[in-house]
Amino acid sequence: MKSEPKPLVCTALARVQQPLLPRAEAIAPYLARMDATRWYSNRGPLLWELEERLCAHFGVVQHAMVLLSSGMAALEAAILAHAGVGDETRPLAIMPSYTFAATALAAIRCGYQPYFMDVDAESWMLDPGAVAAHPVLDRVGLILPVAAYGRRPDVTGWVKVQSDTGIPVVIDAAAAFEQIEREPDLISHDLPLALSFHATKSFSTAEGGAVLWRAVEGLRRVGKMSNFGMSDTRRCDDIGFNGKLSEYHAAVGLAQLDNWSERKAALTALAEGYGAAFADAGVPGRLRVPPDLSGAYVVLEAETGAQATEICSALNRADIAHRRWYGLGLHQEPVHAGCDADPLPVTEDLGQRHIGLPAAVDLGPEDLARVAAALSDLR
Repeated sequence: MKSEPKPLVCTALARVQQPLLPRAEAIAPYLARMDATRWYSNRGPLLWELEERLCAHFGVVQHAMVLLSSGMAALEAAILAHAGVGDETRPLAIMPSYTFAATALAAIRCGYQPYFMDVDAESWMLDPGAVAAHPVLDRVGLILPVAAYGRRPDVTGWVKVQSDTGIPVVIDAAAAFEQIEREPDLISHDLPLALSFHATKSFSTAEGGAVLWRAVEGLRRVGKMSNFGMSDTRRCDDIGFNGKLSEYHAAVGLAQLDNWSERKAALTALAEGYGAAFADAGVPGRLRVPPDLSGAYVVLEAETGAQATEICSALNRADIAHRRWYGLGLHQEPVHAGCDADPLPVTEDLGQRHIGLPAAVDLGPEDLARVAAALSDLR
């Protein structure tokens, strides 16, 4: 008889992210509703309910969101709906190098060539004024700012850049759920924001994403592009793709939203716990946590690259997981070897000094004390 596989068990600090989503019993009532309707995908009733509840959560009109199958799908659909497919007359997409791989890959899949710009040393994001004055704009068909680590995007600044240059702007706001929750006016009529609801994000559908946009016609195009480019008449008008969120994932999202206040409190407690533990132990560097960042991240900002190397070595000795979330910049990735870029000193500096620490919502005081103790002798 074939034996049952053993569950994978990890110690609390063995991974940088150990997602904790709603338990099976919390999701089960929604799955029972799905079974009753026999509607499993193709924008079913659970998806509609989740969209309506999230719009109400943000305090915006019902039709300001389209849910999609992943954060990258959301980004691709937003690009196709707002900027269209890249072409030889304006082939470039300006974006930061200091971001996750999905940003550039989404642009490439929509026909654009990444052009990497450096970020501001304080915001860790593209500066709208620098982009608006860039000499390559006559070859740019898309501007793709990123809300780094879920920080607040300068939507007003990017709307002005779009108006002044005539170049479509799509904001990769993958981890910025809490920023939008605090400030729903970040959802714009003029340009779309793309969110990720991956399992590692603060709010999650296990895998999923969303486009937020107050332009009804723009969201209609988002829905069309993520449905094979097909309209309601089942006529394929555009080169789209299948980016629809399933009812199974919508069920996870509904259960997550049911428990959001408790989850948000746990994320706040984690940030505060890290702050207290590090202050008591005299850990070097600067701790970057919510509300400045998304609750999905705990980032230790070392003072120098050399100090960051010492921090990582100490964490390795203590068997504590850590990660440089954005690496040293996308321009360093082999797949982007042929892409044009400005000088990127800030990106390379931040990439060396930013260290992602374990950020599971159920880490306890003893876990945080262990991280602090591993680093307490480095100052």
